[in-house]
Amino acid sequence: MNKFNVEEILNNADLRDLVQKAGGMVDSHGRCACPLHGGLNDTAFSIFQKEGREVWNCFTGDCGGGDAISFVMKWQGLDFKGACAFLGGDIASDPIAIEQSAKARLERAKEEHEKTRLIVEARRQELQVAQMHRHYHDTMKEWGRLAWVGRGIDESYQGLWTLGACDDKCVNYKGEFYHTPSLTIPLVNDKYELLHIMHRLINPPNPKDRYRGEKEGLGSFPNFYAFPDMQLNADLIWIIEGAIKSMVTATISPDAGWQFVGVTNQHGFDKLETDLFKGKKVIVVPDPGFEQKAWSFAKRTGARFLMTPDKIDDLINANGYDGDWLAAMSKQARRP
Repeated sequence: MNKFNVEEILNNADLRDLVQKAGGMVDSHGRCACPLHGGLNDTAFSIFQKEGREVWNCFTGDCGGGDAISFVMKWQGLDFKGACAFLGGDIASDPIAIEQSAKARLERAKEEHEKTRLIVEARRQELQVAQMHRHYHDTMKEWGRLAWVGRGIDESYQGLWTLGACDDKCVNYKGEFYHTPSLTIPLVNDKYELLHIMHRLINPPNPKDRYRGEKEGLGSFPNFYAFPDMQLNADLIWIIEGAIKSMVTATISPDAGWQFVGVTNQHGFDKLETDLFKGKKVIVVPDPGFEQKAWSFAKRTGARFLMTPDKIDDLINANGYDGDWLAAMSKQARRP
């Protein structure tokens, strides 16, 4: 019977690496969509320190949480001993264990994918019936309207995009509940059907954790389209890191044939379907210091790449730039 030094195994295990190998796109804060149940919420799976050791937790599925061993047990469909052997490398020489693990993982992935799909579909139907984005817009107080104006989006565009404000958004952060006002952004498809509501927290419990969804079970945030009915049938497509940045840029567009797409964060460039953009005129605009993923997307698709000295919405708001400036910037964009 194999005996394992559990402390040694956990000390040597790289939980972040394991999660990434399982398919999780872990961001700089240790968050991603849950790779165990095929989750769609980019912040629902979290890696964090507890008692000096990395642990994980899934906040949307039934996966639970734990250490590296428990993660491998769920990921590979192994018992405790099998997971210890996996982390120690012993399983690599056992073809039967490898085959059993692969079959269990495939079956679990199929089941969880279907379960997740049904949950998202049901939650979206509930969201569309409730029409909370209109409630947030119609009941928005002066502080909300002024907050949007301060970000460079006047009341006419607030109406166009049904932007709103929530006086009291409750969020769960590391097991504790916090209350904060938020600005609300509805995310819709080309038929203007509501897919999600993004809350930009005014006083987030963590300054780097500023965006939350309307409710659990809706999956990750879809991309923001400034002109949803146009989708990608545009003369020029701007893909910008951040929904609000894409809004601000769209407000100064000099051309009605331009589309502005806001991806959630730098990892959003990885999630874009490459084939949809090949052969189209595309400019990608990442945040300064986070250019790598946007650069890779541009190389894959033939898109042009625009580096700015500051975040594009900050440049526009601070300098009062208009459509002529944006047209000039479009000419400065280059292929990688």
